[in-house]
Amino acid sequence: MRIGLSCGWLENYWGDWFTAKQYGGSEHIAIELAAELAAQGHEVTVRFPYEHGEMVARGVRWIPLSAESQRYDLLFCFDDFARRDHGERVALVACRSDPPPEQNFDQMIFLSRHHARLMGYPECPSVGGGLNLRDYRHALRRAPGLVICTTSPDRCRAAFDIGACFCKFVFSYKPVPGLPPTKPVTREELVRLQKRAQALIYPLDPRRPSDFFSMAVLESMAAGTPVIVSAADSMPDLWAEAALTIPLPVRISKWVETVEDLLARKTLWSRYSALGRALAQRYDWSAVARRYLAAAGA
Repeated sequence: MRIGLSCGWLENYWGDWFTAKQYGGSEHIAIELAAELAAQGHEVTVRFPYEHGEMVARGVRWIPLSAESQRYDLLFCFDDFARRDHGERVALVACRSDPPPEQNFDQMIFLSRHHARLMGYPECPSVGGGLNLRDYRHALRRAPGLVICTTSPDRCRAAFDIGACFCKFVFSYKPVPGLPPTKPVTREELVRLQKRAQALIYPLDPRRPSDFFSMAVLESMAAGTPVIVSAADSMPDLWAEAALTIPLPVRISKWVETVEDLLARKTLWSRYSALGRALAQRYDWSAVARRYLAAAGA
């Protein structure tokens, strides 16, 4: 099948998508979905949301924004309403926190059930992101007391205050002006960090709905790292069965107490490590890509 992906509002915040350190979740989904569909034998083309030389990478053809119109059997529009390309079947993959301004697609796909409900389309399918489970196959020795946060710092400002209570705390992501410094890492460094950590904290307290999936949570679960999340946005829908969930508002003392308890109780740590690994097994990209095809009606 000839499959296209076009990207509209996924701006080039990260420099070149193939060399950027720890790029954003929506960009990650688009790149990995394209690569997995190609690996499954489809002819896949991605239109960059900016000017870039045409290239082939990971079995995928990548074309610039200005390339001539393409025709596909199936077109996934990642928040793209420009309709530069044509598909026998066209599916919108909605990633943003604003309702889609247009609905003239054969199907609309959201990142989670919470996202679909919030945007006013509870009957539409949801898929979200995935991971390459092979990246997490081999365990590493845990660093005692290592607590991490690996998402955009403007969504988890409280993580800095929580992390300050632990001697080993790493916040890895692209720095945000006005917030304490964070550490951008390569994909390989990120996976290693996730495998060595004893806990991931995700004190999400958004000013507006913003987190409809969470690669940070999923990847840490795949690494066997217990996760502590806020009961906000899509977190309860997606991860409550395998994460320690703390109600809003974020109270620093409650978060510190919960992390300390998790690190001190081996049986509790082992329980949530196993629960996270089990949940992550559902999200290998090989299965997630097939869910995208099914959701699009292909």
